[in-house]
Amino acid sequence: MGASADQGMFLPRGMRDAVVRYRWWILVTALAVTTLVALWTVRLPKVYQATTTLEYDPNPTSPLGSSVEDIGGQVSHFLMSREFFETQNLIIQSRAVAERVVERLGLADDPSFFGREDDTDWAPVPKEVAAQRLQGKLSLDPIKDTRLVRLKIRDNDPERAATLANMVADAYMQKTMEDRLGSTAAAAEWLAQQLDSTRQQLNTSEHALHEFKKRHNVLSVSVENRQNLLSEEIREYNERLTDTRARGIELQARLERLKRARKSPEAVHDSSQGDDSELDSLRSALRAKITERASLSVRYGNSHPTILELDGEIAAIRGSISAEVDALIQVAAGDLEEIQAVEAGLSTVQSQAQKAGLELNLREIEYSRLSRQRESNSKLYDLLLQRTAEADLTRLLRTTHVRVVDRALVPTAAISPMVGLNLLGGAVGGLMIGFALAFLLHQMDRRIRDVPDVEGLGLTILGVFPRVGEASSPTTTTSYGRGRSKGKRAEVAESVVQIVHTHPMSMAAESCRTVRTNLMFMAAESPNKTMVVTSANPKDGKTTVATNIAIALAQSGQRVLLVDADLRRPRIHQAFDLDNRIGLTSALVGERNLSQVTADVGIDRLSVVTCGPLPRSEERRVGKECRSRWSPYH
Repeated sequence: MGASADQGMFLPRGMRDAVVRYRWWILVTALAVTTLVALWTVRLPKVYQATTTLEYDPNPTSPLGSSVEDIGGQVSHFLMSREFFETQNLIIQSRAVAERVVERLGLADDPSFFGREDDTDWAPVPKEVAAQRLQGKLSLDPIKDTRLVRLKIRDNDPERAATLANMVADAYMQKTMEDRLGSTAAAAEWLAQQLDSTRQQLNTSEHALHEFKKRHNVLSVSVENRQNLLSEEIREYNERLTDTRARGIELQARLERLKRARKSPEAVHDSSQGDDSELDSLRSALRAKITERASLSVRYGNSHPTILELDGEIAAIRGSISAEVDALIQVAAGDLEEIQAVEAGLSTVQSQAQKAGLELNLREIEYSRLSRQRESNSKLYDLLLQRTAEADLTRLLRTTHVRVVDRALVPTAAISPMVGLNLLGGAVGGLMIGFALAFLLHQMDRRIRDVPDVEGLGLTILGVFPRVGEASSPTTTTSYGRGRSKGKRAEVAESVVQIVHTHPMSMAAESCRTVRTNLMFMAAESPNKTMVVTSANPKDGKTTVATNIAIALAQSGQRVLLVDADLRRPRIHQAFDLDNRIGLTSALVGERNLSQVTADVGIDRLSVVTCGPLPRSEERRVGKECRSRWSPYH
């Protein structure tokens, strides 16, 4: 039974019971918390918020035309990206922008900016400290799916909040413009340096090209034309050399043929002289004489004078042919020598032309290099000159990629403290604290107040006494507790302590008989001989319950002895109108025996032993011992 009590003590017994039992605690707690929140809210300083709306423009105005790019134009390619927007938002909240505002408005010397009004001991703070405080007042709210961002400033002064919001926007725009112009100025200075250097390089390359033309006589005829002429000349030399070499081969073959013709002059044929040449005439005459001699030799024989004359003519013709052949050999040899000389000359001229062509190629390479260098320097100079002019114009153009859509107005209403929301939060918080406190008290309360509390301990309920009041008493009490059945109408009896005897048909009497029956059936095999009736607190109805159960047991045929052991507030003698001069204490101290202190109360089978008198010392000792041992939980 003790284990069941410990277990039930730590388990929740229902939030509903806790709320019903401690409802006034909950209401008082909620009211107290709400009151404290209201007082705290009233004491809070008012905070005002000013808002300036900015727009990031990805396409700033270009009065110089779309072909002229800004020096910082590469940033515009990232204006639509999240990284650029985040970067600009961080720049707005940067210490550099905040310090600009601090310097312009003199916030480092203003004690009201730090919440100190009329502070005579105020000393100016460093600019960085004032900038950090301004950064704490600043917040940004980008509008989703737009290029707009809200710049918000919170301050206790509405006019200063609007001024700070507008000033932060102006300082940010001025910083971006100065950064852009600073980049443009740096770029213009760099372009000017590069322009001077490129101008010197262009002059040097033009002078070198001029000297090259002058040195190689390229002033009248260009290198390309000279290369074309030289190529045509080399081609002609090659053709003539080829023809000369072919002619030399022909003359060499003719000379060899003429040398072989010395052995048979009649077989010599000079094709180079045509068919009517002298050699062909002699050869034709020789063949005619030989034919004539052959025909005459048959008729006259070899010794005939005509034959001999013909032999002489033939020999003379052969001698002429040999002489003619020798002459032809000399002419062919001369022509061959001439052709060889011409070939040698053409070869020399061709070699010289080829050498000149190679030298011209080298000159062309040098000329092309100098020309490319001059052209490259010229283009670079023109580009730098154009960019320098554009940078000078851009430096005079004061534009930026951000603009103000709506400037901040002086706020008319404070955004903090929010009285309604704070009161609502305080009420909700107070109710939650009250519910938690009620639940905690409910969990810590181990007192037994009603039937469910007893059942929660796992104990058996023998019965419940209804509410009964005495007719002569102005107040109403219950026999089993106080304040538990205020909504029920109580029965009225002349004597509550003997209601079973005086009102046997009442509900209270029936309840006592039910308890009697349950007691008897709890231990049917070995009935209990002794029972104790006690309670946790005084005036809980111990006397009423004990007397009525004793009367009910006596009415059932049991012999019952009712002993009053309440040494603090004995009432049994009053219930049966008995004398309390002797009783239990008399038997305990040995002055009387049990039969002497037992009294008959006029009810069959019921005897009573009253408490009896207590000596003063014993009364103090027993009372002290009872007080030291008494606890509402026993």
